[in-house]
Amino acid sequence: MSLEQALAKCCQVSIDTLRATYSNILRSTTANAFTDGRTSTEYRRERFGRLLQAHGLMGPDHFFEPGNPLLDRLLDLYRNSLRESLALKPGVLQLFQTLRRLGKKVIVITEGPADAQEWTVQELGIWRYINVLVTTNEVGRSKADGLLGIVLKKHEIHSSDIVYFGDNELRDVQAAQEEGILAVHYDETQKPQLDDINGLRVNSWAVVEKVLVRGE
Repeated sequence: MSLEQALAKCCQVSIDTLRATYSNILRSTTANAFTDGRTSTEYRRERFGRLLQAHGLMGPDHFFEPGNPLLDRLLDLYRNSLRESLALKPGVLQLFQTLRRLGKKVIVITEGPADAQEWTVQELGIWRYINVLVTTNEVGRSKADGLLGIVLKKHEIHSSDIVYFGDNELRDVQAAQEEGILAVHYDETQKPQLDDINGLRVNSWAVVEKVLVRGE
């Protein structure tokens, strides 16, 4: 049984209704962009608890109590589902190998709990290619609230010595540009744009690898 099926059965609602409720919960519980220091399990326990509470299956704040068998089961299903769905974007591994061969360093700056992000890169098999992993949870700031500047200062990186790739125009590209960093928007739905330094865009990691190796 999938996670969605298990939740729908518990809540006795349709999967569409479940998704709508969960979307509302996500919007309200991730507004601080994971800057309060909690673990991924704590975040997930709260979200699933609020979902069950919204459909009358759990009392107020009971989801904060450890050892709830229903929540523990849902968390296990979620973790297994996440593991099965993990997959590298095409070209990522080859790009990382090229960067290492060229003597470049890789810094991953991401919003989310530190434990979840570390687990993800380990499961994907790319941990050994990453020199530094920084999370909002670890620093206590979001990308839109100065995280990138903190990373530059902490690791003594000059803004002109780094190229930043991100898939969100506001939280990635704009935030990086405000720190004086050369930013590239990753958007698989658009054509690459490499002739405007203020509007650089790629739609695959293979494009980046070609630029690095062949100068295309």
